[in-house]
This record gives sequence, structure tokens and C-alpha cells, in this order.
Amino acid sequence: MLRSIIACVSVQLGRTVPASATVNRLYPALALVLTVFAIAPLTYPGLFQSYTGFSAVYNLIDLSASGFAFPLWSPTWGAPYDLWRMDGPLGYWLAAILHRVGFSFLDSIKLVYAAAFVLSAFGMYRLARRIFASDAAALLGSVVYVYFPAHIAAVYVRGAFGEALAWGLFPFALLGALNVAGRVKRNRRSLILCALVFALLLLAQPGLAILFAILAIVWVLALPPSQAKRGALLLTTIPPIPIGLGLGFALIYPALASQPAWVAPNGFTAAFIYPFQMVTASWGTDLPRGDYMENAPYQIGFAALGLTILAVAVGMKGAGYSSPVRRLLRFTIITSAILLVLMMPLSAPLWDIGLNLLAQYPFQLLALVGFLLSFAAASLVVTASRLSEIPVLAALVIVPILAVYAYLAPAFIDFSPTKPALARFNNNELALLDARVVRPPGVWRHGATVELDLTWQALRQPNRDYTVFMHILDAKRERWGALDEKPAGDELSTLNWIPGRVYEGTHGVQIDLAGPADGYHMELGIYASPTGERALTETGSDFVRVNENQ
Repeated sequence: MLRSIIACVSVQLGRTVPASATVNRLYPALALVLTVFAIAPLTYPGLFQSYTGFSAVYNLIDLSASGFAFPLWSPTWGAPYDLWRMDGPLGYWLAAILHRVGFSFLDSIKLVYAAAFVLSAFGMYRLARRIFASDAAALLGSVVYVYFPAHIAAVYVRGAFGEALAWGLFPFALLGALNVAGRVKRNRRSLILCALVFALLLLAQPGLAILFAILAIVWVLALPPSQAKRGALLLTTIPPIPIGLGLGFALIYPALASQPAWVAPNGFTAAFIYPFQMVTASWGTDLPRGDYMENAPYQIGFAALGLTILAVAVGMKGAGYSSPVRRLLRFTIITSAILLVLMMPLSAPLWDIGLNLLAQYPFQLLALVGFLLSFAAASLVVTASRLSEIPVLAALVIVPILAVYAYLAPAFIDFSPTKPALARFNNNELALLDARVVRPPGVWRHGATVELDLTWQALRQPNRDYTVFMHILDAKRERWGALDEKPAGDELSTLNWIPGRVYEGTHGVQIDLAGPADGYHMELGIYASPTGERALTETGSDFVRVNENQ
């Protein structure tokens, strides 16, 4: 595909064109088209398995059931309220609009994921183009950013819905701050747009919004425009950022006011990263737990790291680097190094004094590292004109895609919810998402075998080995059939279920011939295998009723 695009461009131009040439429409179009590889898995039927499973879809269903009461609603399906570390409502508001115009709940969530990738590409292109005044650098920075490993993992491994949208807003937030800083005189429109983008960022993911706001302020003060003084920047550029965050906070306050607690006591997982994990070639889906033996995607990535090293190597020779580019490269590398240290175990005391309120995991700072290293990698093509030529640029651009291409094939579960989950057991430990009658069709009669497909999701690590019970009862609640099996229909204990993972099982219960001719229903639930103690649902019941034709 990329080769065809390059060939087409070469025919039109008749010669190799440097990025500094005026080809304004081609390069941003390429930046957008190249997101197709990141978006393609979203077109698979169903949803990918992740740390959060179908939680985003059920949050959207919950929002719909609330009558789309946007200001009063918060995404707390299956999880406690956690102001800074949880998803903000913005992504769900957007998905709700898509659902209202006809898309399914699942497709609405997937479309927001896709839009976030497109925003990431276009926003980074615009920002890098402004900084480097180079279409080639902007294109390379955009691709590195979209295909940064932590970005791909945030979607397809972690299912971090709000964080994925935040990745798309980061470039626009800094662009807004730079537009304000670049004005000799105050410009009301630039101030408003800057504040608005930071408000949206807080509505997408509050904790990361605050961390990125700090990064943006440091960026503007460390790399001020040539005509700006730091004192003036403190008075003009800095205020719109906290004002925007305050506006976002004001918009979620109605929902916040109804919550008994703002912060979940166990919302932070001290999964610190060891240095070798940042450069390992392995890529897994393990849950983060801070163990050096685990196999979770913590990589900086071959493309971002390799291109940054090349940029530094060329920069040491001084070939083609202007002073502003040198300062930018130095700033991005030093700041990235500081962020990487903050993700290591030696930084645990800093997290204990407040950082742990802003993130669920320390490695979420990789979002900021990916943002910074995209500029470091992009600076490579401003070193010499030959690196901006289309054949060379094509080779550079394809590297970030190939580096993660093998990981754009997540496991999918072909299930599309259309209604609320049937039950959540034991204080949001396990969720029964669906119970579908496979057979018999129509009325249940004595002698028939009732077969059900059950779909479960582990909302957190189960602490008991559960057994599912299924009882066939008549109108007087007299039992005429029963079954006790593992929930997933095999010997896998729920103690070994992975949080966020969706499990399916098929179960069959025969109705006793001695029972009434018809008029049956089923009660099903789960109990702890060693003790027989039933788990309660969120309504306080110890079973879920399943009727004919459900």
C-alpha cells in the first residue's frame, strides 16, 4: 500500500521531492492513511480481549439507561469511583452520540477508539509541522506516535478507553499552549482554545491530563519562543492551562458530588518497571504486578528508541541541526529519561506522596515518553536534505509500523451487548454478561434439555473457586432439573481467571419427565465450591432468573 502511494507521488512530481517542498496536502493525507493498520483490528467482529473486557460497552449501556444524563453520570460500571485514575466521561459522551444516530453500543465504542487514533495522527502531524517546519519530520513524528508500543497496548492490551482518547488530545493541548506562547500580544481566541483543549483532556482522563499539563508548562518554559520571555509566559501561557483543567473539573462536579468517595483505596498498582523491560523484544498480555518475570508490554520500542539514537548520533556531529532543534532534542531526551526513572522501583517513595493518585500504574507515564520521543525521532529528518527525500522517508516511516505490526492481532470475542449485564456477583468480582438459550426454541417442556450459552467477565481477580448452579423450576418454584458445573464449562477454576478476560461456557439441563408439561423457568447463580455459599448480585439476590426464549 505504502509503495503504491510513493509510486503515485513520484509520477506526479516527476522527481524525488524533499519534505521542505510545498506538498501540503500529501503528507497530512499520508499521516491519516497510515493509521489504517492501527484501526484495522477494530473492524473484526466483536471486541478484543483486554484488561477491561466489555466494561466500556457496559458503561455506555449504563449511560443510555440513565437517559443520557451527561452531567450527572460517571463511568463506574463494575468498578468503584476513582476520580483521577478512572476514565473520564468524554469518550462515553461521544460514543453516546454515535449510538443515538444508529450505531450499536459496541460499534460506538470502537468508532471512538478509531477516532482517537486519527486524532493522534493528525494532531501530532500538525504539532510537529509547527515545531520543525518540515512535512517529512511531521509525517515521521506522527507515525512514531501512533505506533508507539504503549499506544497500541493502551488500546489492544489494556482496553484503556479514556487513555486512548487522551493520546489523541495530547498534541492538540500542547499546540494550544504553543499558540498562546507564540503570540507577542494576547489573543483571546488562542487563550480560549488552549483552555478548551485542556478541559477536554481532563474530561478524557483526569490523572493523565494533570500530568500532561505539568509537561506542557515545563515545555513552554524550557523552550520558549524566541520573542517570548519566561516572565511574560508565566502571565500569558500558563493561566489557560489550569483554567481549562478547572473547567473540565466543573463539568464533572455534578457527578462527583453524588459519590460517597472520590478516590478508590486500592486504585493504584505498584507495577514498577525494571530497565531491561523497557528494551525487551517480548510482548505479552500479563497483568502488571511489578514482577521482573512478568511479560507485559512495557517497551519503549525499536522504532522510537532506534530513531532517537540515530538523531543523537547525527546531532553529535552537528550536521544540519539548528540551535532550536538541538535544544528540543536535548529537552525531549532528558525529560524522557526522568519519566523513565519515575517508572522504576527506586521512585516508589515519590508515588507514595501523591503521584499514585494520578495513575493506576507507574508505566502509564510511557504515554508522555512516547509523546516526547516522537519529536526526538522526527528531528532525524531535519539533519540533512537526503533524509527528507521520499524513498528514504518511506523507509523511515514504515519502520514504526513494522515494529509493532505483529501485535496488531489481538484475540477477539464475538459478542455484542445490546442490554445491561444480567448480574454482577460478589461486589463486582464476576459479571454474568449474557445467558442465551440455545435450545429448545420456544416453550420448555418436560423431558427437554435446556441448553444455555453463558458469557462471563472477571471484573477483578476472583478470590474463590466458583461453581455455577442451574435449577429448572415450575411456577410453584418446585425443582425439576439441576446442574452444577464450572462457569466456563471446563475444569478451569475461577481462581485462575484473568481480570478483564471474557469467558464462555455452554451448559445443558434436562427437565424431568415427571414434571408439568410446561411453564418452566431457570434460576442460575454461583457458589463457592468448598463451602456452597452463594455469591450475591448487586441487587442482593443470590440467583438470576432466565426465561424461555431469552
